[in-house]
Amino acid sequence: MAEARGLASAKRFWKAVSKGYPIIQRIPEQTSQERTAYSSDFLYTLTTDRLRMDAFRRAVARFRAHRVLEIGCGPWTPLVDLCLQSGASKVVAVEACATHAELARRRLKDAEAVQVINGRAADLPSEVLLAGLGGPPQLIVSELLGYTASEEGAPAILLDLQRRLGPTQVVPRAASSWMLPVRPLELSSWHCLKNWLLHGGWPSRLQPGLYDCRNFPESLELAAPQKWEEFDFTCAETLEAQLQQECHLSFTLPAGTEVGGVLLFMRADLCPGVDLDTRRDETSWNHYLLQLPPQRVGESGTLVVSVAVDARSEDVRYRFEVPVFDPDPAVPGLANKNMRMSNLE
Repeated sequence: MAEARGLASAKRFWKAVSKGYPIIQRIPEQTSQERTAYSSDFLYTLTTDRLRMDAFRRAVARFRAHRVLEIGCGPWTPLVDLCLQSGASKVVAVEACATHAELARRRLKDAEAVQVINGRAADLPSEVLLAGLGGPPQLIVSELLGYTASEEGAPAILLDLQRRLGPTQVVPRAASSWMLPVRPLELSSWHCLKNWLLHGGWPSRLQPGLYDCRNFPESLELAAPQKWEEFDFTCAETLEAQLQQECHLSFTLPAGTEVGGVLLFMRADLCPGVDLDTRRDETSWNHYLLQLPPQRVGESGTLVVSVAVDARSEDVRYRFEVPVFDPDPAVPGLANKNMRMSNLE
């Protein structure tokens, strides 16, 4: 029954995506952990993402590891399957959600090489993680990547494992988050109706805030993307230094350009030669739109976005500051305040 519901949900998702119209939904005020507490139906959709799964398949096969630790296996265990197909003889799969862990055990009941453990990886003693492997893991596999590189807590989780278990190869080996400014998105009545039928929200005029979006028109992009966070999951020393990051991005635009917001997306480096770009590739990852109040860039033609990331725990904290200019063309470039958005709220 659960699989049938998941399959139906996946079909609805890909059908809507294939239509090509902008899909957008306001995100309520939430912590990163609340925002990424996914349902089993949503997680089933990920298993039907051929591009995403093929990239992980190629990366896992590259290592041919016999002892694998998988973090966040979910109820459908797609990465466990890939590890077994690539020759793994022992797999320990950790899942924080008790319901998902039980579903995973049922699914893998005949797989003697796999042990599913319910709990947060950080709370489980090293000896518990290693008991089912018969030695240190040769590979850590995890799909803890959301719309941004850090929002599912991958930096803190993987750093903890690298410290406790020793240097270990990881898939993905690195990930980064990017942004670019965009013109205002104006939906037709037909597209508003399609969004309402899809998820019940009628996005007539977008208000300042954070939105989950899909099929955002490339024609509205105003500049090349710039990176605002990056993480190397294979080196504990490097990763520890990356847990807190700050940057000031400067985008050069024609004076007077109308700016609607900034689009946030993620890139993942799974292994040498295998990468995913959620803006470039047609995957199940969506994007975030940080919608700004109506404004035009001043005479300097510069839009500056300041970002601070605190990924020292699984509940990642963000702060975005964007100067908001007076939209009155008679007063071009008059900055009247900074728009602050904490924790992507």
